[in-house]
Amino acid sequence: MNIEHLKYIVEISKEESITKAAKNLHISPSAVSQALKELEKKLNLKLFIRLKMKTVPTEAGIEVINQAQKVLYEYEIMEEKIAIQKNETQTQLKIATVPGLVYLVNESIIHFKNDFPNIDVHVYECDPGQILNNLSILQPDIAILFSEESSLSEEKDLLYKHLTTTKYCVLVGEQSPLFHFDEISPEDLINEKFIIYNSNEFVEHTRKIVKNMNVQFISNNTDSIRDAVKNGLGVTFCRNITLKNHPDTLTGKIKTIPLKSPAYISDELWSVCLKNKPFTKISKIFIKYIQASIEN
Repeated sequence: MNIEHLKYIVEISKEESITKAAKNLHISPSAVSQALKELEKKLNLKLFIRLKMKTVPTEAGIEVINQAQKVLYEYEIMEEKIAIQKNETQTQLKIATVPGLVYLVNESIIHFKNDFPNIDVHVYECDPGQILNNLSILQPDIAILFSEESSLSEEKDLLYKHLTTTKYCVLVGEQSPLFHFDEISPEDLINEKFIIYNSNEFVEHTRKIVKNMNVQFISNNTDSIRDAVKNGLGVTFCRNITLKNHPDTLTGKIKTIPLKSPAYISDELWSVCLKNKPFTKISKIFIKYIQASIEN
């Protein structure tokens, strides 16, 4: 078994086709088939079932592929670390993001800095409604933000990569009567007190969800908002990924509950850069750390 074998089975699983996988890998289908036979023989496992229209993994194959993806991720990080150490020309990483993603970004930075201690990281926190306009001024290496793809496509000077689809949620404290809900509707929030982030876009979204809402207070400090929710002063809105690994979430002091989200609120998370400043090797590595934080 070697790294190439792992790449083959991951690509076959993704494409559900040996022919398509071989095309993506720039080798012949027969070479992929032969490598797969050798790997199945070595493992004494049937990894794929060849159906009429597609090739799908067996139950054992799914487990092997999951492990292969983890090995390939670590291998790619190792390769990139070695390449950077040999030719470390970029010593700074500038990141632009929005308040709701600061904890996720900071969590990723901690792991990133453990592996790349010589890279100085600077984070710029932008208003959600202004971040795209600010990119030409800030000139970050990468921006992490929520947006609809149609909005990004209108910005001709941007490059972007889809990271994940998120869910709009209600953040509640353990004292809240909503804490044990599995899903929350706008009607469930009519009598709730709200703690709102001081952004025109955020306030506008919130007022569309709950009309005539009772606003307890408005703040620019996301930590203060989270603490207020934890202490039962009210509820707020967030995404399912933003605080998933926060200690208050893990200890059950706060909880993010999916909202029956209106269609006008974008649930797509993107990494973005300027066309005149495309993603660098360091930026691409950092995206992997963001994705790992989302998936863990």
